[in-house]
Amino acid sequence: MANNQPTIEELSERELQVLQLVVTGASNQEIARKLVISINTVKVHLRNIFNKLEVQSRTEATLRAIKEGLVTVTEEEVEAAEATEGSTPALRSYLIEADPPLILPRWRQLYLTASLLFALAIASLPLIPKESAKINTELLPPIYRLPATPAPPTTSSRWTNHASLPSARAGLALVPFDQRLFAIGGAKESNRPTRLVEIYDPISNLWTEGASKPTATADIAGEILNDNIYIPGGCTEQGQAVDVLEIYDPQADDWAAGPPLPEARCGYGLAAFQDKLYLFGGWNGQTFEDTIFVFSPAQNRWDISEHKLPHPLGYTGVATLNETIYIVGGYNGQEEFDTTYAFLPLTGEWQEKAPLNEKRGGLGLVSSSKNLYAIGGGWDHALSSSEKYDPVTDSWTIFETPSTGQWRNLGLAIVDTSIYAVGGWDETETAFMDEVVSYQFLYQLFVPVYSNSIQATEK
Repeated sequence: MANNQPTIEELSERELQVLQLVVTGASNQEIARKLVISINTVKVHLRNIFNKLEVQSRTEATLRAIKEGLVTVTEEEVEAAEATEGSTPALRSYLIEADPPLILPRWRQLYLTASLLFALAIASLPLIPKESAKINTELLPPIYRLPATPAPPTTSSRWTNHASLPSARAGLALVPFDQRLFAIGGAKESNRPTRLVEIYDPISNLWTEGASKPTATADIAGEILNDNIYIPGGCTEQGQAVDVLEIYDPQADDWAAGPPLPEARCGYGLAAFQDKLYLFGGWNGQTFEDTIFVFSPAQNRWDISEHKLPHPLGYTGVATLNETIYIVGGYNGQEEFDTTYAFLPLTGEWQEKAPLNEKRGGLGLVSSSKNLYAIGGGWDHALSSSEKYDPVTDSWTIFETPSTGQWRNLGLAIVDTSIYAVGGWDETETAFMDEVVSYQFLYQLFVPVYSNSIQATEK
């Protein structure tokens, strides 16, 4: 039976993994456990699979997947599927009749029709709301056990899926400009750095391609100064750091070269403050550093700051909030950290703040008008939450995460009232991710008073 190649191409690697488990009769909870993702993420993938395969149920998806050759099913898997509540008798019927005659006997037509109707009825049962089963976490492997401070349930998730990144990658720079997101560079499959520039428009939910970056680099970050995107340093395929500074003009879709870094760096933290760039730590090709480089576009030069990080650090989250640059989490080649440091650029003073609830290396960090948001960063452990920092109370609180696996070196940026997380690396076989998800952190409330007014509530 011929495969439908366009359908195969439309499904992402993760969607194919989910579809393979659906065919075996796995429940949403079982799929979430096997793939180390949240149940809400499983539901999102299922919705996308149904839309792409043009089906309405798990049974229809199963039959279509086998017919089109999207998955392979063994006899043992069929028997296991039939033993589960969500199994489909039509699955075995289809396998037996893989090459049926053009005209079936009347009794067989009636049998297949009855089987399919029964399977559709059974498959619809999971859609009926039922009370959540209580789980004895002591019986679960450590990776699935609830943390001491569990994240809120994901049944009312504020994370939304969007059009996938055209090229799955990690260690990219994600920079917001003019209500768009610019995904620049990063590492693709086989750890190959790329020169790609892909541009996402949240309004149309479409990706387009921009002018390629001059140098293929990964483990980079970018910041906006004077309507230009600055991308310093980066890692090569061999893990060596480079000292380039490349400047992208998003309006002209053009690149220019800037003065090189004082020393080669990748895996650093980057922030903009008062028309200057501050580059913190990073990997020099042999070890992690504690240095701080400062770039002034007005003088077109880099300087090495007399101030240093509290300790050598890379793959850290860096963001500016209220005249302060925060350096959060990170990794030094041996361990990841839960530390929070506040750096005052005008005085060079360091202040140690409340630590994260869990260690995060390779996290994304962004700031709103009031808070910091730390997302991802599971270097050697599965994540249990995302976190928000309030500088007034000096405290981190947790909120739901779109991924419960080892998710790091993602791109993170804010557009309007939503945080966008793009790509990254996880511990699965495919490793490099193409997921694009957003979290609405700010709501605008229209209050009916004598004069028109809008109040914004950040949650």
